Amino acid sequence: MRPRLMALILLNLLPWLPQGAASAETVPWVRYSLFEGGSEIDHDGQGVSIDTPFAIASVGKTMTSVAVLRMAERGTLSVDDPVSDWVTADISRGLGGLQTTSLRHLLTMTSGLPDYYIETFLEDALDDPDNVQTPQSALRYVYDTPRHFPPGADFEYSNTNYVLLGLILENATGRSYAEVLQQEVFAPAQMAQSFVFGDRDLPRSFAKSPDHTEDVRAYYQGAGFGDGGVISTARDLARFYSALFLDRSLLERAMMDALMTDPLGAAYGMGLEVEDGLVGHSGGDLGFSSDVRLDLETGALAIELVAAEDAKTGWTFDQMPE
Repeated sequence: MRPRLMALILLNLLPWLPQGAASAETVPWVRYSLFEGGSEIDHDGQGVSIDTPFAIASVGKTMTSVAVLRMAERGTLSVDDPVSDWVTADISRGLGGLQTTSLRHLLTMTSGLPDYYIETFLEDALDDPDNVQTPQSALRYVYDTPRHFPPGADFEYSNTNYVLLGLILENATGRSYAEVLQQEVFAPAQMAQSFVFGDRDLPRSFAKSPDHTEDVRAYYQGAGFGDGGVISTARDLARFYSALFLDRSLLERAMMDALMTDPLGAAYGMGLEVEDGLVGHSGGDLGFSSDVRLDLETGALAIELVAAEDAKTGWTFDQMPE
């Protein structure tokens, strides 16, 4: 049975000291907690709320994973399919051959593929977004780069895995990644304000980051990929986690088990950090940081969204029951 949840909402626009920052900056942030028992609301009336859109970065990997698993439930694809079955021959060749790499390896970060998301990619994407800010172009940043280990032999976090999964969703459906997430995640979870950036104009209410002010809005009007291309709100993220883990309405039991299985003891399932009864994901991209944690036993949920790079987001862990 779904736990009875009450809400603690902390909204503000305060001096924030991102990790590694030289001085405090005034940045938007939202903290949203759901738990059993009382409620508290605190805000400063400056326009930041649980409905303010933020870039959630890698928190969106769980959504990509859910979309893949929903298609696996219907038999559109299998998590044990070779990646080479679902991508073009030039992508497969560029990444050293993907015949022995399965979708499961991508989902669990056990493919050994190097990470495309490096400083050079981001600089190039800001300089020439039309040509660089595409998933196909992103993958070229690791073409002809040796794998770090054979598929399944080890764990290493790499955004390349989820760029490939975004492309696989497109190739399996004939629809854009944005359309797939809308149909497979946003609509069934009732996430009315969430979308993949590049699919529509940014709303005027999009949180304003003081980091790279001129670049941020342009970057998030470019294409979002499967590794972290979602714009969302704290309210929508609460709806997603509630639908997935509390209502269990997005995935059937077998796929829920797969989602939360940590194959190599790395505290990672399929696009999901899993450890000590907690599930969630952290994220960071140009101008934004994010974190979500949910306690599987109690249903307690904490969400932190910050419009600053490398911000400390440990508050979510502090809200979990001891």
